[in-house]
Amino acid sequence: MVFPQSGSSFHVFDQGQFAKEVLPKYFKHNNMASFVRQLNMYGFRKVVHIEQGGLVKPEKDDTEFQHPYFIRGQEQLLENIKRKVTSVS
Repeated sequence: MVFPQSGSSFHVFDQGQFAKEVLPKYFKHNNMASFVRQLNMYGFRKVVHIEQGGLVKPEKDDTEFQHPYFIRGQEQLLENIKRKVTSVS
């Protein structure tokens, strides 16, 4: 996992290795799709670059995620990252 210089996102460059080595240390699973689903529940979004065309899968195994309150050096903003609540009608 790498944090770009801007400090407003993070990259997972090798999803297979990340799922195998990092996820089990912090979660009860090693499933990348479950991790991405969790990120989405907390408002993180996958960054799609224009050169990727939005619909074309990138050649590299590089995925970038960002959140408006996830900014390097702004730890006080982290308390604003909360799980989304769905209303049941």
